[in-house]
Amino acid sequence: RMTKQEHITTVKRRIPKTALIAAALALVLAGTALAVASPTLRGWFEQKWAEETGGQMTESQSLLINSLTQKVGESVTSGEVTVTVDSITVGGSQIWALLDVEGWDFDRDAQYSFDRVRAEIVPDPSEGQYGGAAYGLGSIGFTEYDKCRMLLEFSATISTGNQLNSGDYTLEIDLNDLIRCRTGRAEDEILYEGDWSFSIPLTPESLSPVITIDHVQVPSKQMVWDQTDEEDGGTAEGTEPRPAVATLTNLQISATGVSFYCDGLMDRTRAAAILADGTEVESHGGGGSSLEDGGWYASFDWPVPLDVTDIVAIRFGNAEIPLN
Repeated sequence: RMTKQEHITTVKRRIPKTALIAAALALVLAGTALAVASPTLRGWFEQKWAEETGGQMTESQSLLINSLTQKVGESVTSGEVTVTVDSITVGGSQIWALLDVEGWDFDRDAQYSFDRVRAEIVPDPSEGQYGGAAYGLGSIGFTEYDKCRMLLEFSATISTGNQLNSGDYTLEIDLNDLIRCRTGRAEDEILYEGDWSFSIPLTPESLSPVITIDHVQVPSKQMVWDQTDEEDGGTAEGTEPRPAVATLTNLQISATGVSFYCDGLMDRTRAAAILADGTEVESHGGGGSSLEDGGWYASFDWPVPLDVTDIVAIRFGNAEIPLN
């Protein structure tokens, strides 16, 4: 499998009803609670960067995140509880949305979310073909005014090549019933019944560059068997195993992930971006779908947006692909 399950503080993942989800590769999102009083999107990315790399985010990374982030400030009130979509960061296939919830006496030691969450892109960027989406929503901190801050992480698998940050799409969010999240086998506690809905245009704030490699071959851990030639004294039943070679086409590296088409010999592994200073950033989550010709469309998500101009190579397992 391509994905790695982390400690998940986001408690809800819903699949849009209109999306076609391939069963072979799972889409998994992981969120991390922050020990800060009032995390902004940039603050959350900086903390996530430190967790992933052990270092501080570079200036170029910060500038990229700022360019991909747009202020929203849209609020909906249901009864006494108001939910505000503060801001969103939009990439080609991923979205991070920062939400503020107020009107409830929150316990700062607890985790919160909503009992039912729906997030969907309109129109469908996969155009009814090979695609799907996964998402999670959970609290990441509190503001000085006792608002509960939540982060929605959304990841799409789009085999059509459409980009969510092209300016052609809208993010729809529907939330139902505020809950306090329980751990273990305890059921979540519904705190306040209500409905909150948003429709947010994904404007093209900044389109970061995309690196494309038309065709590349990488070694695979899988083995193939060649029949021996009867004319050379072999038998039709005899076989000789050898390492397989996977062929990747239309390999695209963007600020939010990497995607490609491949034959059936590609290992189900994770991707890693190797930066100019030697830092490696491993993918967190990914997805894919089988194609009619027996191949795959596959995508991997970076845990934070990356400056593409700083990526010098992509690694799949033990196979490293230089980009220069």
